[in-house]
Parts: sequence; structure tokens; C-alpha cells
Amino acid sequence: MQAIVVEYLEDDPKADRWRLVQPLTFSTLVGQVVVPVGYKTDFASVPMILWGFFPPIGRHCRACVLHDYWYDNRLFEAELGETRARYLADRELYERLKAVEPRKWLRNWCMYAACRLFGRSWWRN
Repeated sequence: MQAIVVEYLEDDPKADRWRLVQPLTFSTLVGQVVVPVGYKTDFASVPMILWGFFPPIGRHCRACVLHDYWYDNRLFEAELGETRARYLADRELYERLKAVEPRKWLRNWCMYAACRLFGRSWWRN
């Protein structure tokens, strides 16, 4: 498995920002996705008050980087339309969460559900 190599962005206005130092390549349900060097992430975008239940960093980091990049760049929207592309981004996240943390089914489902419920405005902005 490809390592996630990042550097902490001390001067970023958001205290939880990291930048990729090496690209990450993913084979997804739709096609190959390469997250490039320089991409900024906060891993799991979780309000700080919930970090005890949904930590922003953990085995799920790879899934979160892919999901954030997919949303930030509206991947596959031109080919599939907004609704389907967004659904597949969220579904890809969920499948990857289940693969790395199969026993944490409730947390995985809650993270997926949060993306489905609140992700639309993020996708459109």
C-alpha cells in the first residue's frame, strides 16, 4: 500500500491542514484517480467537538483524501452528472472505510451518512 506522505501547514489559517508531498493513486469504481503533490487536506472533515467519536486522522485517512479530492474537483461530474458523481464519491468513501475498519460499522455508516446529508452544499461550493 502506498504511504501517505504529508507536511503540516503551520501557517495555514486552518490549524488542521496538511499538504501531500507525494501523489496518491487510487483505482475507483469509476476510474483511476491521482491526487497530486501539493493537494491540501484536513483528512476527515469533522468538527473538533466530535473528534473523540470521529477522529480526523486514522486508518481512514486514505479514504478521506480521495473523498476530499473528489469533492473539491467534482470528479466525473461531466461524464456522470452531479448527482451520480457525488453519490459515487460518498459510496467510494464508505466502501474504503469498511475495508480498513470493518468492526467500526456504526462510525463508518455515520461518516457516510454525514457526507450524504451535508455534502451537497460542499459539492456545489
